Amino acid sequence: MSYISAIETSLPANCHTQKAMSDFYANSTDDLTVRRKIQTIARKAAIDTRYSVLDDFSKQPEDFTFFSNNKQIEPEPSLGQRMSCFRIEALKLSLEAITKIQNIEKIKESITHVITVTCTGLFTPGLDIEIIKELNLKPTTQRSSINFMGCNAAILALNSANNICNSIPNSKVLVVCVELCTLHFQKNYSDDYILSTALFADGCAAVIVDSEPTNETQHLKIQGFDSMILHEGFQEMAWEITEKGFIMNLSSYVSDLINGNMKQFLSSMELKKDAIDHWAIHPGGKKILDDFKHTLGLDASILHHSYDVLRRFGNMSSATILFVLKALIDTNKSARKGENIFAAAFGPGLSIETMRLEYV
Repeated sequence: MSYISAIETSLPANCHTQKAMSDFYANSTDDLTVRRKIQTIARKAAIDTRYSVLDDFSKQPEDFTFFSNNKQIEPEPSLGQRMSCFRIEALKLSLEAITKIQNIEKIKESITHVITVTCTGLFTPGLDIEIIKELNLKPTTQRSSINFMGCNAAILALNSANNICNSIPNSKVLVVCVELCTLHFQKNYSDDYILSTALFADGCAAVIVDSEPTNETQHLKIQGFDSMILHEGFQEMAWEITEKGFIMNLSSYVSDLINGNMKQFLSSMELKKDAIDHWAIHPGGKKILDDFKHTLGLDASILHHSYDVLRRFGNMSSATILFVLKALIDTNKSARKGENIFAAAFGPGLSIETMRLEYV
C-alpha cells in the first residue's frame, strides 16, 4: 500500500475576474456575433475568478507586457515566447507549492523519486531536474515526467507513485502538477476553442506519497485505480501544437460521453454509490458536474468542493483534481478511519481515470 501524506497548492499572483478575461478575448475581434458568443459562454461557465501568470488580461492594451500593445493583440506571441515564460513561471509555482508542505525541509531529505506533470509546456533540462536542483535533493533522486496527458494526468502520476511505493521499500515520491493554460491564449474563434477559453486557468499542486504512513495526521491510503477509454470521443478533447502555441479543443459532447458511461464504469468496478463516503470529481466544466450529479442521483452538496474549485479557480487541467481533493480533506478533519473517497478526472482520448482512497 501507499499513502498520501501531504497535498499543497499554489496560484499565480494575478487573479482575474471571469468578465475581465472574457472582455479581453471578445475585444480581440470585431465580429459582434463572436463577441456575444464569447461573453455568453463565459457567463454560463459558473466561474467567478481565474488565475494567470500573465497580468495582461486585466489591463488596457497600451499596458500589455506579454501580448502586443493593441486591442487585436497582433502579432501574437510565438510558441518560443510562450515556452520561455513557462520555464520561468512553472518553476516558481512548483517551488511555492512544495515549500508549503509542512516540515518540507526534513521531508526532502528522504525523497527518493520526483514525478512532474504538465500539458502546457516543455523544455530540457526539464522541470524535474530544476526542482531537484532548487530543493537540493539527493543527486540519486529518480525522476520521470508525465506530459500531454491532460486533465486526468494527476491520477496517472499518483498511480505511478503508488507502483513505486509498492515495489521499492522506504520510497517517498514527490508529485508536482503545474499547468499554465492561459499562456496559450490565441485568436481562435471556433466553438470548441471559445468553450475551452472560458474555462482554463493556471495553478499548481504538490503531493507527497509514502510507502508507509508517517507521523502526519489524516493520511489517505491509496486503495486502487481504474481506467476507461471512450474511443468514440477521440476527437472531443485534444491539445494541438501550433507555431503560436498549444490549442485546446474541447467539445460540449464530452459531458454526454463521460456521464453516459459512468454507471457502467462504476458497475465494472463493483462500486455502488451508497458505499462511497466522499466524492472528488474533476470540474472539467459546469455541465460535466451537473450531468455527473444527475446521472448518479447525487445531491448537489456532495460535489460542493468540485463546484467551489471551478467557481474560484476555473479548470487548471491536471492540478485541478488535487485542488478538489485538498479542499475535501481540509474541511473534513473529523473524517473517521475507514471512510473512503472516490476521485475521478477526465482527459483526451476520451479517457476517464479514477482513484479510490481510504482515511487511515
